[in-house]
Amino acid sequence: MTHRAPLVVKLGGRALEAPGAPAELALELASLVAEQPVVLVHGGGAEVTRWSEKLGIAARFHDGLRVTSPETLEIVVAVLAGLANKRLVAALRAGGVNAIGLSAADGVADIVPHTETATLGEVGTVGTIDARFLEELLSAGRVPVLASVGAHAGKLLNVNADDLAAGLAGTLGASMLVLLSDTPGLRLHAKLVDKVDADSIETLLAHPDVTGGMRPKLLAAASAVRQGAARAVIAAWDGPGTLRGLAQGAAGGTFVERAATLASGGARD
Repeated sequence: MTHRAPLVVKLGGRALEAPGAPAELALELASLVAEQPVVLVHGGGAEVTRWSEKLGIAARFHDGLRVTSPETLEIVVAVLAGLANKRLVAALRAGGVNAIGLSAADGVADIVPHTETATLGEVGTVGTIDARFLEELLSAGRVPVLASVGAHAGKLLNVNADDLAAGLAGTLGASMLVLLSDTPGLRLHAKLVDKVDADSIETLLAHPDVTGGMRPKLLAAASAVRQGAARAVIAAWDGPGTLRGLAQGAAGGTFVERAATLASGGARD
């Protein structure tokens, strides 16, 4: 069993599209893992959309979540649990990270059908996390790399990667949940918000500037903090040093904590 609170990192589908970014991430993780356990969760929505278009299946979304038909589910599983997961694991291992590729369906989490199944289709949400299984992997020096594909009653389901990462971070008592994508954080009136209170997220969702994929990110960040993570941050990958800087509280994203307030200096250009 590990006694050090892990860092949980969720990689958005476009977070590492820049040339050389996966190799840079591997080098940074190799350094971080020597100091702290790390769990990775990855998306891959852009690639799922590209494959869907190749196969003549239109991508549809509802409140930032992918509407998943049975045909789309097959693409989601093939891309996320297959190509995207193994490609990332290969890149990490080449950089010296002792990565192991899994999905939520591999004994990591119990998944339940989404309450909006009628609208979203083959989509699930996180029920419980097998913390002991993950802690055994972390204690052995492994870095779990988790695809957001789950199962319920023998049936595969698409799971929002932000939600999976939040459940992991809360259950494991993470020192931080880092939600990395191609956006630097929450912007209100074109200004980047540095810090928000986890208990104010529902109010923020009513703001007209909070749209698309930012909605599930904010909900996931707040959920992680409420479940036991010390804090969460929504940020963009900005090359080597990104994760270490965020873990140390450096500016560059929107931090979500309990009892945080939007002070007069809480937003910047």
